[in-house]
Amino acid sequence: METQRIKVIATVGPASDKPEMLKAMIKSGVNIFRFNFSHGNQSYFRSIIKNVRAIDRNLGTKTTMFIDLPGPKFRTGKLENEPFQIKKGHVYRLGPDADIPVDQAILKKLNVHKKILISDGKLELRPIKFSGKYLLARAENDLLLRNEQSINSPSLSYSKRYPTNKDIEGIRFGLKNGIDTFALSFVASAEDISKARRITGKSSNIIAKIERKEAVENFHSILEVSDIIMVARGDLGLNMDIAEVPEIQKKLIYQSNKAGRPVITATQMLESMTSSITPTRAEVDDIFTAIEEGTDAVMLSEETAIGDYPLKSVQMIRHVINKFNYSSTGKRAYTEETLQDSILDAAVELVHKTGIKDIAVVTATGESAFKLSRYDLAVRIFALARSDTVLDKLSFGRGIIGIKYTTVRGEKAIVSYLRKRFKIRDIILISAPRNAKNLQESVKIYT
Repeated sequence: METQRIKVIATVGPASDKPEMLKAMIKSGVNIFRFNFSHGNQSYFRSIIKNVRAIDRNLGTKTTMFIDLPGPKFRTGKLENEPFQIKKGHVYRLGPDADIPVDQAILKKLNVHKKILISDGKLELRPIKFSGKYLLARAENDLLLRNEQSINSPSLSYSKRYPTNKDIEGIRFGLKNGIDTFALSFVASAEDISKARRITGKSSNIIAKIERKEAVENFHSILEVSDIIMVARGDLGLNMDIAEVPEIQKKLIYQSNKAGRPVITATQMLESMTSSITPTRAEVDDIFTAIEEGTDAVMLSEETAIGDYPLKSVQMIRHVINKFNYSSTGKRAYTEETLQDSILDAAVELVHKTGIKDIAVVTATGESAFKLSRYDLAVRIFALARSDTVLDKLSFGRGIIGIKYTTVRGEKAIVSYLRKRFKIRDIILISAPRNAKNLQESVKIYT
């Protein structure tokens, strides 16, 4: 069985929501589907969830799904005719029922002296003046504008209310439909995560999207209370100096690896493939860099949601991932802070000394498996967990294969099960590293 080391997340949208396309993307290497609740309605997503589960039953796969909640993000409304061609130099009206539909509450916050960025900064508008109920603004570039695109401006400040009413609706919808993983947009502090957790419940996975300056500044406390981290580079590049984003990405990935949290690198991974059949060289290098820095998963957004080549985008990103030489990066250095760290480090040393390519670890929270995966070993990590929520979290981890622990009990039974199912012989088994008393009890080789 070939392990898909770096996990691929694909956003579902009009370009990819048909059952045949969903099936083709899963077969081409998608591990996780993202549902962007800023677009679509509950009926739309309910039908997709049903279709994905039917496809999984047919293929014998287990595809994780998560809901990306909109958060307090400002967006344009629905256009009369989508898409709408914006032309450089032309003047457009912003406001309710205008050329570019903007809610009156947002319009009041815009400043005539501050530029406006639409659609993750792809369109720049220069305000001219307020005229009645509209704001007149000149387009600085061309863009084919779509419905419900992001609005950024220095004059806009995010609401302190968290989560929003729409977020709460999304959480309740997900829980009702068997989805327990939620991405929180525009979090600013650990308190935002804690407030959302009160609604999602303890048996849930929360993905903290880092896309604000405040989130970067409060990252250590956010990391502590989150299950998964997403480096959301699109909005991060609008809310901070874009030149700082590469270094921020590198630091956030390292800190997430160190803490044993899976981390997603997102936004514009293959953006040119939204309309082009091939990516740019810079995009391929970007994917390689994220893998080298230690990302667990990479995410496709517009490429698969509204792009012309959703399947080719999946195949391309999987192709780039498969070309990465994991053995070339060597062992990463992490400080041993606990007995658990020492146990995992001992297992890593055994891999280097013996050449064994398979490790099994019994884990209650997934942390042990994630801490193993950070070492960039060219091995398969079989993580045995009892909780379905933990198994969903494990699906985000680099090189990790999650297995329901209730189906196998006892060390010999675990080894026998893995040998039979995955056709392997030599295994390093790590049992209960959190509760271990010594290295000899916890790390064993079965040959």
